[in-house]
Amino acid sequence: GLISYPRTETTRYDPNGFDVRSALKEHAKHDNWGRTASYLLRTKYSKTGKPPLRGKDVGDHPPITPLKAATRNEVGSGSAWRVYEFVCRTFLGSLHNQLSFTRRVATLQIENDSPELELELVTVDSLGFSDCCPWVLRDIGADKSLRELLLEQGTRFKISEATLQKANTKPPRFLQEHELIRLMDENRIGTDASMAVHVENIVNRGYVILCDETGLPLRQWRPPRPGQKPLPRQVGRYMIPTSLGMGLVDLFDTSETTSLLAQPAIRGTMEQEVKQIASGMVDKDSILDKNLHWFEARYQELASIVSDNSRIKDFGRSLSPTRTSLKQWRNYGVFEELVKAPSNNSSNKRRAFKKKKPQQFNKRKPKTYRGKAKGTIKS
Repeated sequence: GLISYPRTETTRYDPNGFDVRSALKEHAKHDNWGRTASYLLRTKYSKTGKPPLRGKDVGDHPPITPLKAATRNEVGSGSAWRVYEFVCRTFLGSLHNQLSFTRRVATLQIENDSPELELELVTVDSLGFSDCCPWVLRDIGADKSLRELLLEQGTRFKISEATLQKANTKPPRFLQEHELIRLMDENRIGTDASMAVHVENIVNRGYVILCDETGLPLRQWRPPRPGQKPLPRQVGRYMIPTSLGMGLVDLFDTSETTSLLAQPAIRGTMEQEVKQIASGMVDKDSILDKNLHWFEARYQELASIVSDNSRIKDFGRSLSPTRTSLKQWRNYGVFEELVKAPSNNSSNKRRAFKKKKPQQFNKRKPKTYRGKAKGTIKS
């Protein structure tokens, strides 16, 4: 009950059914973003509670909004708090003023025949929604160290240092989960409710594996045991194709017609036909028969390809354990370098034992008895 239904593509608030003032009052006393909510109540929404008329309405669910102000302890640490904070700050940013900035590009030339170097300067004129969404300033390149730099035409600079660096090109990174969903939306694959299911299916079937930026498989979050140190945070959700996924695509690419099974256009066309059926533009039975005949023909063609023993053997030889595949990708330089943490193994440490002092016993003198002995036995 902390946020509204998240699977939506609508970004336009209902001008008649959504009250901005009541939503802002809920967060006016929050420790992290209450200052921004109070500012909006005093200025932009001091007299009216109608939301801004921007965004798009696709007719599904309302935009994602926070329903309750909560603290980190109430939400939970880790990813849960980061998601909740992002939803709240983005919600306040959508109600805020526009961000205004000036972008200037300065051209620097060392000599007449040398290539020109460019320096881009971004000056923020009005913070607007970046007041509650500070990551936006980093995205637009508003570096604090360059804000006070004044450049004019003809300004001369003294070169303080010149270095030559040697580096190698790196292959592009794999798609992240959110990038794949964006491409699915652009290619009309799935809906707001089914996109996440499609991604989950290819992971569960072993076609891809989710890894962080260093190529380590994402681990499931578990609460740390008492006394256990928290594990390092994994950055990124990269979708790394496995040998099974790549082998299946290679199997489809055997012929021109079967290769269409791995192309996004097929799914996009089917989604478009479903919308046409819903709107009454086409007949459901005719579209269903057409698709069934097409897929049956591709299945029979693929079955004839699979019947070739040599093709099956090639497919089997291409399969390899996931650990081996990730090691190969790492050798290609696709992932970030692993940072080895210092070992805490006690067996690798030299233990310093204190020499125990030999135990000393107090030497006592034998007791001497004086006087007559008692209890003498007579023979």
